[in-house]
Amino acid sequence: MVVAGRPYPLRVEAREEEDVRALVKEINERFNDFQIRYADKDTQDCLVMTLLTYADELRSAPNTMDTSLEGELANRLKALDVLVEGML
Repeated sequence: MVVAGRPYPLRVEAREEEDVRALVKEINERFNDFQIRYADKDTQDCLVMTLLTYADELRSAPNTMDTSLEGELANRLKALDVLVEGML
């Protein structure tokens, strides 16, 4: 997977691959938005702001979301966890 222009080799199970790819796409889109809005910041700063914003939204989502979306949230959190673990 390529996040913020850098490749990160990840091992994911086939059933998780689609979710991880969608998550990477969303992270890259948000990252690009941060780079445009904060042109004076370096790549790592924009990536950290992206991931913190995304993590905060996911963390607060259970308090505001419909229970029918809980499965979707669990999949996204799992995909985010796989992505972060692969980066460490």
